Amino acid sequence: MRRVLVFRHGIVINRYFLLPMERYFRARGWDVRNRSYSTTRKLIEEHARDLSEELLETARGLEREGEPCELYALTHSMGGLVLRYALTHFQMPPIRRAVMLVPPNQGSATARFFQRLFLYRWVFGAKAGGQLAAEPPGIFAEAGVPEGVEIGIIAGDVPWKLYPSGLERPHDGVVAVSEARLPPFPLKVLPYGHTPILWVRSAWEEAERFLEQGTFLEAEARSRAAT
Repeated sequence: MRRVLVFRHGIVINRYFLLPMERYFRARGWDVRNRSYSTTRKLIEEHARDLSEELLETARGLEREGEPCELYALTHSMGGLVLRYALTHFQMPPIRRAVMLVPPNQGSATARFFQRLFLYRWVFGAKAGGQLAAEPPGIFAEAGVPEGVEIGIIAGDVPWKLYPSGLERPHDGVVAVSEARLPPFPLKVLPYGHTPILWVRSAWEEAERFLEQGTFLEAEARSRAAT
């Protein structure tokens, strides 16, 4: 059975940030689909439509090849909102399981703090960047809660933050654990920052464990379960 794992990165980064994680999963037998997309040039719902079309074409291609397969997804930050919106608003092939790394499911206090600054608007834009900086519920509720797919959420907890935004603790320096939550899906907290979590093997192991079994690893000294 071919296991196809589709990545979706967050805003203002690209597929190259996910290459170490891609290599890890490929070495362990996953068929990884990791592509860049212009995160700031469309609304989140438009990115979700693109994801739907990509996955439908992927599923059709695999069906033509006649090889049994299962589809999985792994997202980072805003990519989690894109996946949620695609699953709840567009036709999608069956997704067996998905993991969201540090997603702003309930909003982003950091984006709201910076949205009044010209530099934020210039870098992040008025489309997806504007949606992330809006007050909840907005796109965070519109993305909906997917049904029929097992989703695990990994959040970060670090003792520092780079910006003087009003983040409540615990947080990964950008997204608070409370912002990452999406009941009823399980959440685990690891001691890594918002972007550095992409490059940590223990985070990849947690993600793979959930993708394979639908549960996270047992709590260890390097991590703690969410309460």
